[in-house]
Amino acid sequence: MTTKLDKTIKREIDIDGQAYTVAISPDGVKLTQKGFRKGQEITWQQLLAAGGGAEGGGGGGSQAGGVGGAGGSSSGVGAIDLRAERTE
Repeated sequence: MTTKLDKTIKREIDIDGQAYTVAISPDGVKLTQKGFRKGQEITWQQLLAAGGGAEGGGGGGSQAGGVGGAGGSSSGVGAIDLRAERTE
């Protein structure tokens, strides 16, 4: 059984030596570099519209690109594209 998301959960992640905070809330997801106030934010509705949901049709959440599919954030919804930060 899963727990209902009724408040914001914050976790720290490391991307290429930079510390980021990921905040998952009932409204959406926000990624902010540590020490900064503003970050990239996407609502759950925008995530579904980007092809990540069953109704979106594209299935972008299961593709190599994650949010926005393999093409990145080409959907125009301001999707968070972590691949731009990586140099693998």
